[in-house]
Amino acid sequence: MRVPEISVEYILAIIIRAGLGLIFGFLCGLFALIATFWITPSTYNPPLWMLALTTAAGCSASGFLAYYKPETPWRIVLSTFVIAIVGSYIGAWVGYWWGETFYPEGVRNVRLVAYGDIRSPPTIMFIVWATIGSTISGGAYYAYRAWRYHEV
Repeated sequence: MRVPEISVEYILAIIIRAGLGLIFGFLCGLFALIATFWITPSTYNPPLWMLALTTAAGCSASGFLAYYKPETPWRIVLSTFVIAIVGSYIGAWVGYWWGETFYPEGVRNVRLVAYGDIRSPPTIMFIVWATIGSTISGGAYYAYRAWRYHEV
């Protein structure tokens, strides 16, 4: 059995889609973080798990749309969506632990709630790592499909 070739067209498609996924993933994750604070009442401080989950939801939407192709079957579209969501949630928790390591007073507190400023560096780590997780997981699946089944 012959191994499928890797062409420049596949590599360029993956790089362009990954770049768009990173840019729009950061913007969608930032919008989801702001929407979380906007929707919750002002007297309620959302827990950190809610921040990580809502940020991951926003980033996974963009990670999915970066690799979405309308002509593919729904089974492939659904698996791409699930892979982008799982990668985004894993990335959000990596961002939580990353922010906890480098900014211990900004993320971890006694009540585990996200009070303080929305622009603090630890909360941006949720967005950055959720975007990276969603883009890498979606890109790996897209690269596999491009290599194995020649879908661009």
